[in-house]
Amino acid sequence: MVKSPDVSVIVPVFNAGASLEASVQSLLDQTLKNIEIIVVNDASTDSSAETISRLESENGNIVAIHLTENQGVHEARLTGLKKASAPWIGFLDADDFARPNMFEAMHRAAEQQAVDIVVCGSYRVTKERKPIAPKIRFKSSKKIESEVFEKFSRFEFGTGSLWNKLYHREVMAPHADMHFPWRQSLNEDLLLNIGCFYKAESVYVTHEVLHEYVLNESSVTSTTTNAKAYVYMYRAYALAVSSFSELGGDVLVRIINMYRAQLSWSSYIIGDVSDIVVYEEELNEATELIYRSYPLALALLPPRQHPARVGAKVALKALARKGVSLLGLDAIVFKPRE
Repeated sequence: MVKSPDVSVIVPVFNAGASLEASVQSLLDQTLKNIEIIVVNDASTDSSAETISRLESENGNIVAIHLTENQGVHEARLTGLKKASAPWIGFLDADDFARPNMFEAMHRAAEQQAVDIVVCGSYRVTKERKPIAPKIRFKSSKKIESEVFEKFSRFEFGTGSLWNKLYHREVMAPHADMHFPWRQSLNEDLLLNIGCFYKAESVYVTHEVLHEYVLNESSVTSTTTNAKAYVYMYRAYALAVSSFSELGGDVLVRIINMYRAQLSWSSYIIGDVSDIVVYEEELNEATELIYRSYPLALALLPPRQHPARVGAKVALKALARKGVSLLGLDAIVFKPRE
């Protein structure tokens, strides 16, 4: 066990036996040696548990946590967060890589710049770490000390991912109990980041590309249909509205605009209303949560850009014929043609 580590890195794992060891090795090879690696096994059914236990026995700075029931990546990260002992918190997915100087460079920037969050670039790579193309890149390094949340909500710091950021524990730890009423499989990173960037007073963006994102064609993100992606995003929107409704209207409007922007992206555009009807229960559950938390959010969500291929009137008639009673769906799923 590392005594008073500088950085704790949390690695959630579920059936990642094929990639896990190489990813953890990229953390063991860090130039920052005073690092705590917390590997959370989310009740894997493959060889992940054995690999984690072996790595822990061979390396004093690895802390293994084995969950007895599969809870999902968000809950696995929260479990790791509660165990983390360092003043700085980072994350790595079990199929990605940290470049050798990733956490030394980010930790140095965090300390020298006296900021709450550091953000770096990321490069898409193959499983063999062969470069494909930039995923996130910043033209220059800079410190931001004003309008942090406003800039975050405009995606000026890139995506809402956790794996290319280093957080002071004071902005991350308050969200260790951010539990959701359902398992959120996509966009869960952004929900944590909303809380962190709202609390952060300063951010340092570095032009260095320090993270490697493995392009995995079989991942949840890659294999999800547009309809299912929409449902995941809408449910994330409901969680965001519910979780942060107490922050007031100005903050909620920025959060709403973030989800409006995302729902205008091509991967969430629905071509046929029948594709989404099968998710009536999930959509109703999310809609009811929004209604209880901030009803106006139902009317404000329709995206401004790229109208859906199915017009609102056609969509609603089709839903009516199918006897669907999705609360507020006329205001949410389809944007009228202009």
